[in-house]
Amino acid sequence: MKAKKLSAFILAAALALSLGTTAFAAGSTEATVPVTLTVANEYRAVNVTVPASLPVYVINGTVVTADNARITNNASSGSVQVTAISVSDGAYRVGSYDSFSGSKTIALKINGCVTKGAGSVAVTSSSFPIIAAGASQTLTYFAKVSGDAQNATDLKAANVIFTISIVD
Repeated sequence: MKAKKLSAFILAAALALSLGTTAFAAGSTEATVPVTLTVANEYRAVNVTVPASLPVYVINGTVVTADNARITNNASSGSVQVTAISVSDGAYRVGSYDSFSGSKTIALKINGCVTKGAGSVAVTSSSFPIIAAGASQTLTYFAKVSGDAQNATDLKAANVIFTISIVD
């Protein structure tokens, strides 16, 4: 038993000396390690209110739209801008505002930008200028609806998607 303890002690001492050799080395060395800092501010929150809907009413054959629609930049700093609009079919087919025809068709004109059918609407910066922090952009819109619209209530005729981008 004493032999096992003695051999274990000798092995432990040899192991300690082999690991500790570098600690007894003469001299010292300095190393300079750079600290690399990267700041990515690519994400900036957008705090914008858009209308929940763009209501269109046909009253005795006359098309009436809301006059209080607006996009509001609720941020305390930073500007935003509408950079794209897309309109897709709903219960009605999206048609051309300039050459309107067809049954179950709706066409829109938003701030002077007209639908040519379902898809992207050509947006200009003069129609949708930059919206500063705390400011609003009025949405003036008109609609053309085919004459076969009868007894519709809260019908989702089309879908409008506003793309709003941060402006630096």
